[in-house]
Amino acid sequence: MATGVEIIETRALPRRRVDVRAVLGDPRWRLFVGLVVLNLIDLVTTSMVLTRGGTERNPFVQPFVDDIWQVGVLKGLVLVLIAVLLGRCRQSRIAEVALAATTGWYLAVVSWNVAVLTIV
Repeated sequence: MATGVEIIETRALPRRRVDVRAVLGDPRWRLFVGLVVLNLIDLVTTSMVLTRGGTERNPFVQPFVDDIWQVGVLKGLVLVLIAVLLGRCRQSRIAEVALAATTGWYLAVVSWNVAVLTIV
């Protein structure tokens, strides 16, 4: 027999199985994985540019640039927010376009960082 707490827990937190193959088969989630990878590469290449005397141009990141771990945490929080929004907006064309644009933007940022590293 279930207690009152168990009943509340099962109603408040329904258990759902996640089919990993279905998630990875969704182009939006593949784009998200690409965005995560590009953010990691951006973190590494930006750190390399900064150690060679370059500057951070992103005004949102500039206050945290002295500690690369703070930048990593900030990027991680934004990626978690994007994942939550992506999960909630399953049929949103706007979410798909925004994700594709953001992933493309990070591809450009990483390309820029690599180009700067070849010059510096």
